[in-house]
Amino acid sequence: MTAPSPRPGAGAGSQTTNTMRDVTVHGAAIQAGSITGGVHVHHNPVGPPTPWQVRPVPASFTDRTEDLDGLTSWIRGRSPYVGVVAVHGPPGVGKSTLAQRLLDELRDEYPGGQLYVDLRGYDPAGPVRLDEALGRLLRSLYGGALPSGVEERAAWWRSVTAERSRRPVAVLVDNAVHADQVRALLPGGRDHLLVVTSRLPLTDLGRDGARHHHLHPFSPTAAQEYLAAVAGEHRVAGDRRAAHAIASLGAGLPLSLALAGSVLASHPERSLAELAAALTERREQVSASPHGLTPLGVAMTSSLDETYWGLPRPRARVFRSMGHLFPRDVDAAVTAAVCGLTPEDAEQELSALAGAGLLITMREDAIRGTVYSFHDEVHAYARHRAVTEATDGELDEQTRRALDFYLATITAAERLLTDTHRRLARDYRFKPDGPAPFSTKDEAAAWLHAQSINLMPAVRTAAAAALPQTCWQLVHALWAYLRLSHDHALWGESHQLGLTAARECGDQLAEQEMLNTWGIGMRGDNQFEAAVERFEQVLQIARAGGDRRGEAQALHEIGSTYLAADRPNAARPPLEQGRALRQILGAEATDPDDQRVYTRAVALSDTALGQVAISLGDAAGALSRLASARTTLLDLQDDLDAARALAWLARAHALAGDLDAAEREGRQAVAECTAIRSARWTARSLELLGRTLREAGRDDQARDAFEQSLQIYTALNPRDADRVRRQLPADA
Repeated sequence: MTAPSPRPGAGAGSQTTNTMRDVTVHGAAIQAGSITGGVHVHHNPVGPPTPWQVRPVPASFTDRTEDLDGLTSWIRGRSPYVGVVAVHGPPGVGKSTLAQRLLDELRDEYPGGQLYVDLRGYDPAGPVRLDEALGRLLRSLYGGALPSGVEERAAWWRSVTAERSRRPVAVLVDNAVHADQVRALLPGGRDHLLVVTSRLPLTDLGRDGARHHHLHPFSPTAAQEYLAAVAGEHRVAGDRRAAHAIASLGAGLPLSLALAGSVLASHPERSLAELAAALTERREQVSASPHGLTPLGVAMTSSLDETYWGLPRPRARVFRSMGHLFPRDVDAAVTAAVCGLTPEDAEQELSALAGAGLLITMREDAIRGTVYSFHDEVHAYARHRAVTEATDGELDEQTRRALDFYLATITAAERLLTDTHRRLARDYRFKPDGPAPFSTKDEAAAWLHAQSINLMPAVRTAAAAALPQTCWQLVHALWAYLRLSHDHALWGESHQLGLTAARECGDQLAEQEMLNTWGIGMRGDNQFEAAVERFEQVLQIARAGGDRRGEAQALHEIGSTYLAADRPNAARPPLEQGRALRQILGAEATDPDDQRVYTRAVALSDTALGQVAISLGDAAGALSRLASARTTLLDLQDDLDAARALAWLARAHALAGDLDAAEREGRQAVAECTAIRSARWTARSLELLGRTLREAGRDDQARDAFEQSLQIYTALNPRDADRVRRQLPADA
């Protein structure tokens, strides 16, 4: 029995992409007909490109020669183990900029790339959790699913960086508050470098061999040089006395001096003497306040006050509005939604705030445009101004506007990327007027990835603001991103909050959806018993509410979870019940879209039942189920699921003793999975083909298939890599 031929256009040379079910691999497709003899899937390495995430050194960088010489000398002379440099000093002293300059100096010595993570230990909005920080680092080098626990993520991070083929990387960790945070982020292996910044010395890192470095404010001479770099040499040369006064009032803090320089640059008619007098007056006002600031704090606050009160009032409102909200970085789209501006006007205001030194330009993003962030000290100031100046209800309205922007945009991405996901209502108070900032599936996926740092803060904010409908709807919309990222920590936390919110609303359908998608995440994280518990709760709710679609889905998921746990006898009954109900629903459906959904669902049930039959040694049953599923999925143009069915159909032929058909279809499955750039299923189909080749006595070709599968899985999932590694011959 042979599998049906692929539909026209679905061959291995097709440029079809699948951005939802697996990591997208950017590599050359292979032609099925060219696979003879050994299996050779030539592709670029799985995972992201070499990361260069540390921001460029600003042109105004001044002095610090002695600091740099001492640190580079120590780094180059250290042992071959992971080096740790811990730079500490007061806020605004230039710790991050020094670290950027240091890594720029050492760029050629760390060809594996430069990674960046900001722990935001002093951010008034709260620090970044360690599992989030580890997730960002892992995503920089690794393309697969992420486990949920901090300890397991830290172990995977060490494993990924300890690979023998891994070139040395440098990691910049900003704004740490204690040594244990940093220790969890240490790379594995040898020759890597980690540079960390903090306000206070992280003395406990001494046992990790860290080099501690206290960064002091600029000397008076260096302060004037820096002021000249940011304000213009001619301005400073024209009034050295006033320049000296401004440098002194800035207390040698680069951030304070940069703010003063920005004021001068944006007001060419203003003299240095006028600015010095204004800063002196601000200093007296701040010193007289009851806040008990240190001299450095007085200098910083004086500069911030002078800059802020010099802004046009609409711009000042944008500054404080975006400063008190939950996003960890901002762009024109969310700013426009919150502040009632056009995207063009919002971008103009953000750019002007960056020019004034009140925002940091982080990067240019293909979908989001220019992305900005706050220095932690400026962020705290913006929040203070927001709370101080807000009118009644203003902050709540801005929070709701931001949440509605994220809900609407994430939902737009969800509906582009997961058209079979059950559509539930959305409740907006301030739905954005404009279209989503993307129009294609690839753009939607890119937007979600670019916003990943802000997605969970949105869910937490909705929960904390007592907006349960918004909370569970955000989690429901996040399905698309969770399928893309396989971030099981985010999956678990978001669904815990979403389930609580759905129950608070008394919305049983929302509760059912939260339980169902949470169970899928648990299954992906190998939490099989917990997943079955969630699906059984879904089954109970669906049956009580007469929701036959939900009942069929729950039965399918229960069976699929038992199958994933290698319990085929337990998997068969719920899968068969779910399939039967899906078939009935499809026959009753009158809408063509609904008919298509149920037809596909039946085929997916058949694919799972075919795998059950293989596990139980039922070759005939497996062949029947999988051939039918393959034909249906090809007709529906579901290329990935059709390729998955073919990979298992090949194994069914092997079970039946037809190794020629098994090999032929196994190679075709590899070709199709490669063509649609599904890394996970390319690896899986290679693994299944390896088993067939081994059974056919072609040990060298089997080893080749297993080794290629292992190469891909190493970058995707250590658990899968271990399974393949156990199948390699002992001499491999």
